[in-house]
Amino acid sequence: MSFDFGEGRDEPLILHCFADFGVESEILSWYGNVVRVGIGTRDTNESEPIVADANIVEEGKDWDIPFKDDVRFDLGVFHPVCSKWAATTSISGDPDDHTNMIPSARSIADRYCTHHVIENVPRAPLDDPIVLDGRMFGLPIKYERAFETNFDVPQPPRYKRFWSKNGDSDIAETSSFFFTERSRKWWASTKNVPARDYPKQHLAKNTIPAPYIHHVCRAWLSVYEEDNDIDYSDYDERMEIRRRREANSSLSNFTSDSDDTVSDHPEDKSDSAENDRE
Repeated sequence: MSFDFGEGRDEPLILHCFADFGVESEILSWYGNVVRVGIGTRDTNESEPIVADANIVEEGKDWDIPFKDDVRFDLGVFHPVCSKWAATTSISGDPDDHTNMIPSARSIADRYCTHHVIENVPRAPLDDPIVLDGRMFGLPIKYERAFETNFDVPQPPRYKRFWSKNGDSDIAETSSFFFTERSRKWWASTKNVPARDYPKQHLAKNTIPAPYIHHVCRAWLSVYEEDNDIDYSDYDERMEIRRRREANSSLSNFTSDSDDTVSDHPEDKSDSAENDRE
């Protein structure tokens, strides 16, 4: 089966790969129509979910993505598994046991995407990445992520440590390694994403904070606007209206009763891409 995407779109088309839960699609949908690909893709938000393997498992073989050859995405956002370079792997595992999926992401981007973003940990072999941290955006989390792009993204100002009453900044800040010390809704709120039914561990350890995505996508919009002769001068006004509408939505659209929601999908305990992202 192959997927074709209709002509005459009035919004950009965005590909979101290695994204089973696809929390980031919640934010990417602000910028266009999102098609999300993952091995165990859940139908969790407005993006169009496609179950497929975006990794080339053997040299010389193609990936298992059911797109027609002439499909072209305006932007591709990729989250290849980071286990090979994760700090926890170097401490308690062997990096050679894990696959480097970054070349697969680049191959898909070259074939299907005009512009692309490949996200991973800072020590991953990305090409000239920009590194973002929560404290650059006023978030009380130590969460460094690197972004390879084929368009320019400005570097935000360096961060300062958060101040606390007794002078111990560790009380004011936390990291995903200590995800259990905060609630699921705290992690969702801090990363500026809806809680919905996303598991706490995934929100804390794997989800890219919304300010990072906005920072990168705003840079991309400038390029997209120039390439397509489109006027985005009213973008901020339109987004402010959308934010107000979402802020006045029912809380049930953003939260569930449980603090540690776990999906009933069997892939939750598998080695899927997002479960390995840290």
